[in-house]
Amino acid sequence: MIETMVQTDINSVKKGVETLNEKRRFFLENILPTLVEGQDYFIADNGRKVLSKGGAERLAEIYSITAQFVPDKESLAFFGDANGTIAYRCVLRRDGVLCGEGRGSASIKDYDESINSTIKVAQKSAFVDGILRATGMSFLFSQDFIAEDNLSEPDLEGRDRVASFNHEDLPKFATEKQKTFLSQLINEKCSTSSKDEYLSQLNSPYLSRFDASELISSLLPMK
Repeated sequence: MIETMVQTDINSVKKGVETLNEKRRFFLENILPTLVEGQDYFIADNGRKVLSKGGAERLAEIYSITAQFVPDKESLAFFGDANGTIAYRCVLRRDGVLCGEGRGSASIKDYDESINSTIKVAQKSAFVDGILRATGMSFLFSQDFIAEDNLSEPDLEGRDRVASFNHEDLPKFATEKQKTFLSQLINEKCSTSSKDEYLSQLNSPYLSRFDASELISSLLPMK
């Protein structure tokens, strides 16, 4: 049986974009200021905000989301049941209704052969991944791997230690044309409370072309 492709009505698209932008604006103005840097999120070396497990739990509480962890046999099978690797799916529900899921894995060899530590890391990764997807906060937070166990021990400059991805793996940087256009949009469309957040992303030395395009897409529909 061949499925018929349903064309999306342009008015439905516009309404969806407006709803998304309203949700983001509400979050930036009302929820983000209540989150604590160094506790709910951390600033990685690339300038991005990294959501912590505690921050994910805060968002889950705010959005009335409950989590259930299920062994991710599909991912393990895909990678050939890698010896010593543990993988989980985090199934998220709101009022009993499925609203998203995340996946995470960890290798026992990276955690001194401790099964408990490996399980906790895999579940934490799946949980944060799921919360970012279910709440639509990937535009603001990233899920770089973070050494939360070492965060209470500051380095010589007094900053928390954050482990991030290799910058060579990041997408190409934003163009000057994108940055100029973004700056114009931010000044024209952002309220005072949300402008600083957008400017911090614009001024990040690691802003990628993809991230810049995402920011432009989110700002264009704003009145």
